[in-house]
Amino acid sequence: MTNKKIFVACDVSSHKKIKKLLSLIQNDIFGIKIGLQYITQRSPKEILELSKFNKPIFYDGKFFDIKNTLIETIKSLKKLNISYATVHLLNGLDALKAANKEAKKINIKLLGVSVLTSFADEDLISLGFKDKINNQVLRLIKIAKKANLHGVICSPLEVKMIKKLAPKLKCFTPGIRQGSNKNDQKRTLTAQEALDAGSDYLIIGRPITKGDPKKNIQKILSSLK
Repeated sequence: MTNKKIFVACDVSSHKKIKKLLSLIQNDIFGIKIGLQYITQRSPKEILELSKFNKPIFYDGKFFDIKNTLIETIKSLKKLNISYATVHLLNGLDALKAANKEAKKINIKLLGVSVLTSFADEDLISLGFKDKINNQVLRLIKIAKKANLHGVICSPLEVKMIKKLAPKLKCFTPGIRQGSNKNDQKRTLTAQEALDAGSDYLIIGRPITKGDPKKNIQKILSSLK
């Protein structure tokens, strides 16, 4: 198994730390995911510097706003040299279609966030949602399909049912855990289980970055068929 399925989630604030991390594991990963912890504190110039690693950059902003603001936000990503960006599927079909149209103009693949992997059924209920996780995910995936998004962010537990409904949507799956420690994640599988379920790309953060990143990524790669 090669590294062509793994995005490392660089959930750090320091530009120095992210460059050090990537210098250690750049040959063992497919792409780089930068999230809110990083992008809210770093400049466009620093984000552009990550291009030197010659990996697809996944800008995980999880945008959720009114249609006009969503469109303008996507436009603002034009000069960052990123390959992917995330939007919440709760933006709704009309806004997602418009955002996806703008994303395609600047060669960014738009990914829709379904239900965070830190959520369980009771979390949705506490927020006023009537459906359980699976039903809510399916409802949102129908929207992603109609909006013609490139892919979705989902738990590996939901990949099989998503592929039945929308086989062309790429499934990017966080919630990858190799041992019993799930941290704050609730809907998880191992890397191999996620791939077996049909995940197109694995998003892996702490199981790689906590401790020795080089040893951690090699251990994960060695677990794959």
